[in-house]
Amino acid sequence: IAAIRTLKEIEASGLAATPQQQKTLAGYSGWGGIPQVFDESNAKWSSEYAELKALLTNEEYESARASTPNAHYTSPEVIKTIYTALASFGFEGGRVLEPSMGVGGFFALYPQQWREKSELHGVELDSVSGRIGQLLYPSAHITIEGFENVPLEADEFDVAVGNVPFGTYQLYDPEFNKHNLLIHDYFFAKALSKVRPGGILAFITSKGTLDKENAKFRQYLAQRARLIGAIRL
Repeated sequence: IAAIRTLKEIEASGLAATPQQQKTLAGYSGWGGIPQVFDESNAKWSSEYAELKALLTNEEYESARASTPNAHYTSPEVIKTIYTALASFGFEGGRVLEPSMGVGGFFALYPQQWREKSELHGVELDSVSGRIGQLLYPSAHITIEGFENVPLEADEFDVAVGNVPFGTYQLYDPEFNKHNLLIHDYFFAKALSKVRPGGILAFITSKGTLDKENAKFRQYLAQRARLIGAIRL
């Protein structure tokens, strides 16, 4: 709530976020852990429901509520370990894509020594999270839209990182519909097509990507990329 109030204050002022405001904004981690705040019939959360409903526009509210299946916090330890792995594979900066960025945890911990040689691109579906990300990382290129609707060039990026959404549903994307991919696998497929040959995909995903009985998607990946490492969390 404090982060949303701060976001609206900054947008109303037209000024850049101060360091203290950025600290408040960075505390926003989405609604994945507390979907009950959107449940009108949940008496225990009635005051929080009313406060949120009053604070957000109808469009913002619907966007936030729709994000609950996938708005999950990624711990700094995991993000830092991914960057350590990228460094061990020889990455020293470049064009980076984060296709489901939330408010930008991966951007926050992006190694300082890489920043001058890098261009950060983020995509976020939820309006509030995306706008907070834009205020936290004004030099990054952040698009507030579903990943399936963002036009990106093939082989455009050196690295794609992130904690991808997961679930038993599909997104509509004419380029990939024929593969019938669940959302987490779709994020792999689309991001892979946007990373250049020799580039790296470093994603957190559900166990479904590698554990499902049907090997079709693993074969899809194996035909287009080489597995250089995996850690089971």
